[in-house]
Amino acid sequence: MSPIRIGFIGLSSSQSWSTWAHLPYLKSSSKYEIVALCNSTLEKAQAAIRAHELPSSTKAYGEPAELAGDQDVDLIVCAVRVDKHYETILPALKAGKDVYCEWPLAKSLKEAEALEDLRKDKNLRTMVGLQSIQAPYLRKIKKVIGDGQIGKVLSSTFSGNPGFFGLTEAEYLAYCNDIEIGANMVTIYSMHSLEAILCVLDELESFNSIIEVKRPEIQLLDHSGQVVGTTQRTAHDQVLIQGHTKAGTLLSYHLHGGAGFDGKEGLNWTIYGEKGEIKVSGPNSYLHIGDESLSIAVHDHGSGRVEDIVIDTDVFDTLPLFSRNVARIYEAFADKRQGEYREWDHAVLRHKMVEELYERERTKEQDQEAKYVK
Repeated sequence: MSPIRIGFIGLSSSQSWSTWAHLPYLKSSSKYEIVALCNSTLEKAQAAIRAHELPSSTKAYGEPAELAGDQDVDLIVCAVRVDKHYETILPALKAGKDVYCEWPLAKSLKEAEALEDLRKDKNLRTMVGLQSIQAPYLRKIKKVIGDGQIGKVLSSTFSGNPGFFGLTEAEYLAYCNDIEIGANMVTIYSMHSLEAILCVLDELESFNSIIEVKRPEIQLLDHSGQVVGTTQRTAHDQVLIQGHTKAGTLLSYHLHGGAGFDGKEGLNWTIYGEKGEIKVSGPNSYLHIGDESLSIAVHDHGSGRVEDIVIDTDVFDTLPLFSRNVARIYEAFADKRQGEYREWDHAVLRHKMVEELYERERTKEQDQEAKYVK
């Protein structure tokens, strides 16, 4: 079978998410071939081709519309900044191209729904970069539950932090603190960890929530760690959710900005069942990625025994950490294993959750203002 020919938007010549998560697999896979790059300028696309030692036949573009018109491209991959997603991939959809877009799909629910509507009209195949569905340790947790080791799941509690959104922020990440950009702790970090949790426990049926900005002014640091300025944070740095899943499980979730305890504890997740309990712990809240420092243990209430769970490995575990689950969803897409990667209708579902969180907080603020008026 001929490889799927990729036109990649946002593969920079320097280190970035695209070079860490996408490139290691794509350069080694027989199922895909990068045939074209598109960056903000033609020159930057050409520089990336040289930097990553792609074949000399790889085409370079400076405009997404030009790439979309390339008849030799089957799949467009978009890994640019979130607020540029809509305008960047719209030409690809109009040209009838399949698209893999990083998460979030767009900077707002409105844009995400518009993209999904066009995708349906064109009957295109799409992916979004929500990798939890392919995380081996999440599949292992589901198996432990499915095998009945802890009995019926009664409740689950999560607390964690992403390591960012504290008192200081790297200068190059300053934009993540602007809620209008759409790339923040709620949209990216909380949705990735909630996606992982809900992959295991089932979707939420109902919930209550609090989101707030607790550190409204932060210091910006350069690459040497020196303070180079300050900025206002308008994106929320505390996310609290309590609710019921469709399966009836009680869920308590709290993600906060800043560092973990002693720099080592950034994740504590328990799943409490009738007969036992699963405990997941690690240095950060990146449940959608996972790494060797993540630990999973099962406590049997009857015997009192605690068992450490070993995660099965596969060929993709030889890849760099960030690219492993991305590689697995690429494989599922190439093999047309629908249901083993997230499509854009699922992305819209997550965007609706984000909008619900925002709307509830806006309503609370309006109610509070009304009380003061009275």
